[in-house]
Amino acid sequence: MPTPPNWTRITPATLDALPDDPGVFEIANLVRTVQFIGAAPAGLADAIREALRHPRLQSRSHCIRFEKRSDPEARAEELLDAYRRRHGGLPPHAHRTDPLGRLLERAIPPGRAVALPRSDRKSRGPTMRRFSRSA
Repeated sequence: MPTPPNWTRITPATLDALPDDPGVFEIANLVRTVQFIGAAPAGLADAIREALRHPRLQSRSHCIRFEKRSDPEARAEELLDAYRRRHGGLPPHAHRTDPLGRLLERAIPPGRAVALPRSDRKSRGPTMRRFSRSA
């Protein structure tokens, strides 16, 4: 497994200089804790910008690193597997632009329902909503 490149701070200039080649990328917070791992088969520039539109990821993103790859999905899976081994789970924002949906897709068998936290403005604390994945 090749060593990933160094982290680069997220700035407008960094985002403007991103390549349009396929690849894989990681987004991390200030202390370089990986928050998101993404595959970009159509191009790194658009995929990274799309990932950074997620509100929770925007507030935690400080740096990125990426690799140009002809097989970005396979490399993203390798990075996710390495992350799972080191940390015992997925990154906080999984590896898709819809992180919660992708995480649930992997974690919940078809036909099973689970309770997820959600904010309820009428109460002071979090409440639970049900999510069911159909077969």
